Formats: sequence, structure tokens, C-alpha cells
Amino acid sequence: MRTAVNKNRFISMPAVIASGGFLIMLVVVSFALVYGDFFIEGAVLVDMAWGMVTLVDLYLGLLLFSFWVLCREENKTIALSWSVLILLLGNMLSCLYILKSFYEAEGNMTRFWLGKRSNST
Repeated sequence: MRTAVNKNRFISMPAVIASGGFLIMLVVVSFALVYGDFFIEGAVLVDMAWGMVTLVDLYLGLLLFSFWVLCREENKTIALSWSVLILLLGNMLSCLYILKSFYEAEGNMTRFWLGKRSNST
């Protein structure tokens, strides 16, 4: 019984962080859409050295996350769809994918990391 409690605690914290991350990103993206100008501000961002570093860092992380999705999902169409959405919408979608993965894992961390492939090991 103690192990189940520890598993639930371990899984609930990342789920809370992913839920919070999704909500924070939703608010921040909505704010930017209403009050910002993507093309003007994006051009300024790309012109700055640290702006370019930030974008490269962001997309490297999104590519690595997408690689995990591609490895984890059995259905390559679904995996590719998630990956494209993650690359377009960023970590807001990464948070949703993590929530989906935690829900499907039902407390099993191996299943969280490997998806249905964990049954074949």
C-alpha cells in the first residue's frame, strides 16, 4: 500500500506542474496575441543575439521532446501530429502531452516513459 501512495505522489507533482504550465502558457500566449505584434516583435527578437539563442534553445528542446513522443507512440500518424503541434504551439502542447501520458500510465512510470511499448519489454 505504501508503494502506491509514493507512486501517486510522484506522479501527481509532475501532473500539477504540467497543468499549471499549460494554464500559464495559455494566459501568456493569449496576452501576447491581444497586446503584441508577432511580426514586429519577432523581428526584434531574432535581431538580438540572446533572442536567437533563446529561440534555438527553445526549438532544440521541442525537437527533443518530439523525439520522445515519436519513440513513445505506437501510431506514427498520431506521433507526427503531436510533434507538429508541439513545434507550432510550443510547451503549451508539451504540457498537454505530459498530462495525457500521465493519465494513460495509471501510476506506472515505465508506462509513462515508454507508452504501450512498455508491455512489450
